[in-house]
Amino acid sequence: MTTVLEDSSLYAFTGGTPPTTAELARRYAVQIRGYSADRSEEWINCIVLIGPQQEAIGFVQATIFEDGKSAEISWVIGKPWQGRGYGGHAAELLVQDLVRRHIRRIVAQIHPEHEVSQRIATRLAMAPTSTVVDGEVRWERAIAVPDAE
Repeated sequence: MTTVLEDSSLYAFTGGTPPTTAELARRYAVQIRGYSADRSEEWINCIVLIGPQQEAIGFVQATIFEDGKSAEISWVIGKPWQGRGYGGHAAELLVQDLVRRHIRRIVAQIHPEHEVSQRIATRLAMAPTSTVVDGEVRWERAIAVPDAE
């Protein structure tokens, strides 16, 4: 994943710098646990793989909050693989998993100039809100609960 995340242009909207192998190892050691230290959040972290060699090209992740009904999602696809629909497809699969888990509200924080992420959010049936956090617009999707029969 260090190679996938090494292009500094990936951080143009989110800030930061490409992680080192040691930083990724530390991050993944915590994430693999699947929940925060106080257990108020559950984490889903998936590496996006393609082809017969299962080449890593990015990741999608979700944080399910303590209420068990809402989640925040994000996605990153390495520069060489962008523009081929991988990010949108992986994010759709993540949302499908969240719906199966009975999540009722999905949010994402997207920089107002990050048009590609806005298109992915739109593909996920998300819409921008008036909430801005750290310069990013909150996008949301409410998922209807089926009527009881």
